[in-house]
Amino acid sequence: MFAVHNHPHTGWRTRRRPVMPQRTLCAALLGCVSLLHAVNADYLDQLKEKVPYYRTMTGRFAPLYPAFAKQMVQDYGLKAGVAVDVGSSCGGFAMELARQTAMKVYAIDIDTATVRLCGALVDQAELTGRVVPLEGDALDLPLRDNFADFVFSRGSIPFWPDQVQGLKECYRILKPGGVAYVGGGFGRLLDPEIRAKLVRDHQNWKKKPDGWQDLDDLDKKAEQAGLPRFRFLTEPDVGWWLEIRK
Repeated sequence: MFAVHNHPHTGWRTRRRPVMPQRTLCAALLGCVSLLHAVNADYLDQLKEKVPYYRTMTGRFAPLYPAFAKQMVQDYGLKAGVAVDVGSSCGGFAMELARQTAMKVYAIDIDTATVRLCGALVDQAELTGRVVPLEGDALDLPLRDNFADFVFSRGSIPFWPDQVQGLKECYRILKPGGVAYVGGGFGRLLDPEIRAKLVRDHQNWKKKPDGWQDLDDLDKKAEQAGLPRFRFLTEPDVGWWLEIRK
């Protein structure tokens, strides 16, 4: 229904829509918000189903990320600047590093659904702009030369088809004076009981994941990549890393 009245200055007859009562307007807005939340929740659930690693990240591996971020901060004095997590999956480490420092962290993964899920989780964690999910290949990183102060990659390099090329890429995007920490393991700051269980799980693998390559010759891969400054580091029982400096 419209209300008809004469305009006070022109005398024209105009029709005015009735004003919606405030209570009705609030109810309508709340309904829209609820619908958006439901749509977003459904979308997030669909992404989680597409990314099986999400259950691992939020389950048995959940304690890893705060411990690794803390270790990297302690070992390399990380405070601010640009970091890159290569093979970030759902962004567990990237988000923890952003929480513990003022760094901007680029979380790179090759899988589209994983990158989308990472973006949703970053928004949910209120880290939008601090953590930047990015789709890309470890063998051809979508970043310019001398881009990052710190490069991290845990558990991704065993699946790189060409580990030598991947190491070259990590070195390429490092700024002069930067450091990269690439490999696999559980770190030194993880609770000993949790670490012992994860080590047992790893050692009791009945079958290695498809595409898995062992890391006990990472030093040879670093030499093949022509890296001028690196250290090959090992952890007790399980853990092989390259510390790369530029």
